[in-house]
Amino acid sequence: MYMRCIVGMVLLLSLSLSATGTSAGQSRRVVRHRISAGQARQIARLVAHHDHIDLSDTHIEFNSMDLSSAFIPGYSSFIVIRESTTPGPDETLHRYAINRRTGDAWEMTLCTHYDFPALSQMRREFAGSSMTAPAELAAQSKQLGCSKEQGAATL
Repeated sequence: MYMRCIVGMVLLLSLSLSATGTSAGQSRRVVRHRISAGQARQIARLVAHHDHIDLSDTHIEFNSMDLSSAFIPGYSSFIVIRESTTPGPDETLHRYAINRRTGDAWEMTLCTHYDFPALSQMRREFAGSSMTAPAELAAQSKQLGCSKEQGAATL
């Protein structure tokens, strides 16, 4: 009876591990979180504040770029514009992309990845982790269309 119980527990454990994509010999952490559009917006607003943009200014517009679908699959995208006070075009200040799985924040035009304490805390809260492996950051950079020449600076 005792042996049957142990065999059953081992079978359950192995089924559970195979469902998560790990084996008993692996210690890979599987992130099951996906941040919401509202959480991505909070991250983008935090990054704009980090970039010294006063979103309470009546001439600053902060808008989603994801109209009927994601502007970039797997990301929530936002644009920050300063409306012109004189005849002429408005000025695009930044275009942010927030990875919906990791919470990583990028400035799309400059190919800049953001990493600062308040952002790490928010990512930990929303995505369950505050660190992204270098290989994953390189993959994200490529997804966003950043060339090798541009690099991917981190702020």
